[in-house]
Amino acid sequence: MRQAKAPRPRKTRQRDSRVTDRFQYRDFLAPRYWGAWCFIGFMQLIGRLSERGRVRVAGWLTPPLMTLARSRRHVAARNLQLCFPELSEAEQRALLKRAFFSYILGMLETARSWVQPMEPMRDKVRWEGLEHLDAAQSKGQGVLLVGGHFTILDMAGALFGLIREYDLIYRKHDNELLNYFMTRSRERWCSRSIARRDMRGLIRSLREGRIVWYAPDQDYGRKASTFVPFFGIPTATVTMTTKLAQSSNAVVVPVFFYRDEDPSNYVARFEAPLPIPSDDADADAAVFNEWLEARVREQPEQYLWLHKRFKTRPLGEPSVY
Repeated sequence: MRQAKAPRPRKTRQRDSRVTDRFQYRDFLAPRYWGAWCFIGFMQLIGRLSERGRVRVAGWLTPPLMTLARSRRHVAARNLQLCFPELSEAEQRALLKRAFFSYILGMLETARSWVQPMEPMRDKVRWEGLEHLDAAQSKGQGVLLVGGHFTILDMAGALFGLIREYDLIYRKHDNELLNYFMTRSRERWCSRSIARRDMRGLIRSLREGRIVWYAPDQDYGRKASTFVPFFGIPTATVTMTTKLAQSSNAVVVPVFFYRDEDPSNYVARFEAPLPIPSDDADADAAVFNEWLEARVREQPEQYLWLHKRFKTRPLGEPSVY
């Protein structure tokens, strides 16, 4: 049975900390923003597709985009070869097609979460393990909510905003209008947007006992990372999770958001806190990768394989791409 609806929290938005308070749309009327305005119009259009419409459109777009996006197809195919060598070539091709479909569907879901109210989606989520999140918050400590870059990431954030207040870490877009549009859209369902490089802001939120959602599973280069296994491959993994938890005394709670068998329904699974931080940042990074790998194996087509996860290699090791 689907779990009863979680209570809706009392919203206490902190306007003085919101990124988009500094701008309005009329600040972006110059010709250099016209291309971005076209993209925003497109997102407004596809964001109004029905649930069935999103699935249909994703199915239609998958074959042509797989053909056109040759470099991304190569990256995704190579990632699957490295992570699932036990699969035959035919099985890897089938998984690659499902991964592209999931990615495209995720983009359509992102548009929906950016331009439409989320309240009608409340009954579309099965919440599991909320007791782990509640127990962590009851200690009066901040909660570092860690997860991976799965294709429903923005939709997941919007759905989570229906039941809890939380702060979101974001990476600034180079185009100021697109950055404003994306951040303004996300700030409809999160309390604060914190720039990825704003360490003081991150630690301050956690010390205030807030929830901060953080996905530490992308390649940010050699300087910020250590090499620990992911699918048996030495993978550049950031040690920031340990630093944030140590600096703020936060509890590190993992969350796994994914589409259910019916792609119009979703599951959010909160799990017991990870044993982070320890006195060994490398060991902590390995703990997170081990947890993430297990979740990816549950829903392999929903992970973001188009990212060059293994781009940074140990010194002397050639590129895998």
